[in-house]
Amino acid sequence: MAISLMEAYLIESLRQNYSYEQVAAQLENKDLSLFAEMKSDFSLLQQLFDTDKELFKEAYTTGYQVKFLTINGLKNILRMRFGIDEHQYELQEFGAYNVPANEETAKAIAALISSNWKIERNGETINIFV
Repeated sequence: MAISLMEAYLIESLRQNYSYEQVAAQLENKDLSLFAEMKSDFSLLQQLFDTDKELFKEAYTTGYQVKFLTINGLKNILRMRFGIDEHQYELQEFGAYNVPANEETAKAIAALISSNWKIERNGETINIFV
């Protein structure tokens, strides 16, 4: 499932604190008040949920691909989803180099990045670049 970068940010911010079941119950009732303290506009996720509940569930529980991933988006997703902070790798204008990633994390990142990005293994790290 391909989603926007903003939808990915919203999912990752919720995933840190709420299970899929909790989020789905709120979205089913069109009640976003549970997330009010997060100070983000979750109406975009409401729209995604209302459009296709199964695809939303897949994105929240299994994973997604970001439709158009920017370098800053990559940096933020690495931090939010994988706990890989910017100081752990070399960030350049067109990529992130020497990103620490085991095989499982590398596969998850490869599935997440949009098709214009490339990923290559370099020992215990990966390079992600356009």
